[in-house]
Amino acid sequence: MRLFLNELREEFEAQEIIHMKSADGPYVLFALKGDGLEIKKELVRIEDKHPLGRFIDLDLFVTEQVSLSRFDLKKANRKCFICGKDAQICSRNMTHSIPKLVQHINLNLNFYIVEEIKRTLNFAILGELELDDKFGLVTKTSSGSHQDMDYALMVKAKNVIMPYLIQIFNIGYESEELVNLLDVSRSIGIAAEDEMLQVTKGVNCYKGLIFVMGLTLLATGYALARHQSFDKIFDNIRSMSFGLLAEFSDAKILTFGQEAYQEYKITGVRGEAYSGFPSIRSTLALIGEQDISDPIVLRNALKHLIINTQDTVLLKRAKSLSEYEKVKHMFASLDVSNTSQVRQFTQYAIKRNLSFGGSADLLVATIFLYNLRHRYF
Repeated sequence: MRLFLNELREEFEAQEIIHMKSADGPYVLFALKGDGLEIKKELVRIEDKHPLGRFIDLDLFVTEQVSLSRFDLKKANRKCFICGKDAQICSRNMTHSIPKLVQHINLNLNFYIVEEIKRTLNFAILGELELDDKFGLVTKTSSGSHQDMDYALMVKAKNVIMPYLIQIFNIGYESEELVNLLDVSRSIGIAAEDEMLQVTKGVNCYKGLIFVMGLTLLATGYALARHQSFDKIFDNIRSMSFGLLAEFSDAKILTFGQEAYQEYKITGVRGEAYSGFPSIRSTLALIGEQDISDPIVLRNALKHLIINTQDTVLLKRAKSLSEYEKVKHMFASLDVSNTSQVRQFTQYAIKRNLSFGGSADLLVATIFLYNLRHRYF
């Protein structure tokens, strides 16, 4: 219902939208002005051409009692999605069992959603990667502060981790409970890291992104399957991440993230996840309804993330807390719409070998959720 309501919003300018419920399920009254036959033609086109159009009814009433039908357009009745015969005949004769109909709908719906998640995720990763003049991060035209990486290597890494991330989405989509979802999917994340490192010959292109997007996809899958609101995605992330900060006390392997926490109480991306990615929420609020493909909008979003998150990648490259804080302070006064300033700061970051990889991972998740919200919520 949400998907097709957004489809209609893209096609028509609604005078009024009223959400209703009935014994048959939810429905929406979408009030339009215009020529009835032309509107009906467009509704029929959506029903016939959209991959899920067969499972939705887009009826057009020109008065409270009179509706336009396919017959008014001299078109044949809709076909049964099981056998392809006239749907009215199959319905009247109860030719197919309800379980068989529901199974068919679910299979098609699941396939469609997975393909949409793949497309949206791919768009988000490339959206970040192909943003130029990006403060020393890898772009299509520069390796920035990462001499062991380039655009081609990042694309290879993306292609390797994508199937694993989709597996993680499916776990969230199919699970009954949030509890232990992170533990259940951890082995998939590790497998994604291992294969990525094999392909990149040990270069860590997207380890942080696997963690950030893994959590985001688990929470998104769970929310979509249960018709939750968009904001519940962040609540789901927080619920799944309740035990993450306890990992800082694990002395078996001392990582830089653990060192940063022990010395400076900087929690990095674990702290972000533990709190339900508040920086992503605030960045989405900052973007609002602006065009997410606009480079200035994306740079401003990245700037906001850099200033408002504890990026252990930056802390490691800065080599001291004072330099780390100095760089963040410099960002606060940076005008991202000023190309000269942006390029000057990019050169500054490259010269000092600075990286904002942690913030870049959060930007990918921001782009992903921005597009998801506008399509499904």
